[in-house]
Amino acid sequence: MKLFITGGTGFIGQAVARKAISLGHQVTALVREDSSAAASALARLGVTLHSGDLREPQSFAATAGAADGVVHTASTNDASAAAAADEAAAVAMLSHLHPGAAFVYTSGTWVYGNTEGEPATEASALNPTPLIAWRPAVEQQVLALAARRSIAAVILRPAMVHGYGGGVFGMLAGMVRQTGSVRVVGDGRNHWPAVHVDDLATAYLSAVERAASGDGRVAGQIFNVVAEDAVAVAEMGEAIRASVGADRVEPWPLDDARKSLGPFADALALDQTVSGQHARRVLAWEPHGPGLIADLSVQKHFQQSNGA
Repeated sequence: MKLFITGGTGFIGQAVARKAISLGHQVTALVREDSSAAASALARLGVTLHSGDLREPQSFAATAGAADGVVHTASTNDASAAAAADEAAAVAMLSHLHPGAAFVYTSGTWVYGNTEGEPATEASALNPTPLIAWRPAVEQQVLALAARRSIAAVILRPAMVHGYGGGVFGMLAGMVRQTGSVRVVGDGRNHWPAVHVDDLATAYLSAVERAASGDGRVAGQIFNVVAEDAVAVAEMGEAIRASVGADRVEPWPLDDARKSLGPFADALALDQTVSGQHARRVLAWEPHGPGLIADLSVQKHFQQSNGA
């Protein structure tokens, strides 16, 4: 397949590109700077680089439209502009894709809010944390526009993504430099669902391949991509503390965390249990990567991600 990946140099996008190339697909990735180290690494894998800006859909929509499948993993990393940029990018790409093409949109389990100890499924009511309150509306817009244009769209809601010292966990480890401790928002008694980035990439490829092949069980569907339903945040903090040699794990009261992190703090304070059984059944997806606590205990990952 000819695949187009947005966010090719991002944590998730890189993993998807690696997996797609390993499966023999022709991959073009949207990158901001084609001379960056991450972009150069993609090029060495055989990925074609397409320079463009997520905020300017005209810079990449036509190229995306020539693909058999699009995997949209990019984010502006700007909370104030994310909603408008994400919606415009998705609409532009869907408007250029040909009928029968596949489109995989990245959402996340934060749309469920606190799950009160009950495992959330794709049928559960949504209560998104404020940071991504706009996300469910874009999910529905993607599905509706795709259906009108006979495009096989799939929504993936990944859990907290880990691996190679990246993502939120790399950020938490990096904050140790400023504070000397691992800070967890709240009291640490909350839980997060988790998935290794390589397992997540496998789910993306299964989704885009099955959607493009016309699998009626996949097109128009939403899937939680979750390897571990609920991992205690206190355990995560301790694993990071041990791996980076921090002094302690320190509770960070939510009100104080908001002063530094804004609405991101509320997302980190979520207490979630989320089921990934639907993806396992329909996408024939089975995670094989290390569990979150085992992965966080590998000190070299954090040393690499923090430049040590």
